[in-house]
Amino acid sequence: MKGFIVSLRRARDEDLIVTILEERALRSYYRFYGARHSILQLGYLIDYESEEESRYMPRLRRVSHLGFPWLYRRNRLMLWQRFVALFEPHLRDTENLDPFYFQLLLDAARRWDRQSPRRIVCECAHALLAYEGRIHEPTDCYICEKPLGEEIALMQALLPAHPSCIFGSALLREKVEDFFSTGKTTLLDDNEVDYLYSVVSRGF
Repeated sequence: MKGFIVSLRRARDEDLIVTILEERALRSYYRFYGARHSILQLGYLIDYESEEESRYMPRLRRVSHLGFPWLYRRNRLMLWQRFVALFEPHLRDTENLDPFYFQLLLDAARRWDRQSPRRIVCECAHALLAYEGRIHEPTDCYICEKPLGEEIALMQALLPAHPSCIFGSALLREKVEDFFSTGKTTLLDDNEVDYLYSVVSRGF
């Protein structure tokens, strides 16, 4: 089995509860003395076996790490871990998953060393929201429901709003419309991507 570690929680002593985004499920496993094993890190892609334990939860066994070349670049690793951590609260109550979510992370990981991580995160967030049918076209403000002007602010989950309604920064309408229609950050400069990334980082 393969999956991305999206959450680690201390159980007792040095044991861990490890939540893994698999291809078709989000599952939690118990790992005895897991805190001793550097292979169990947030964001890592691992190969493993499951030992079913009906009294509590399945145990994680025979773990091996499937690495990427950028893992030893601290800044990229930190951005990756923040990105991956967004998936656990978003998918927490979902039992069966479409492979879309696992594949989204896998594709992002493969591009992480060749492109700007912040741009990848923004584009992945758009892809996720589009897949779930949650893209709100930037025509009316989500707060006051009145037409938007030439500057559009964005809330969590990329909900469009008047800057005055949320007391926030904004992007030019044409750039928001291009991003919403293409899912690409091509027209955004680095400062605008940083703004978009700060919005996405609040959660899906």
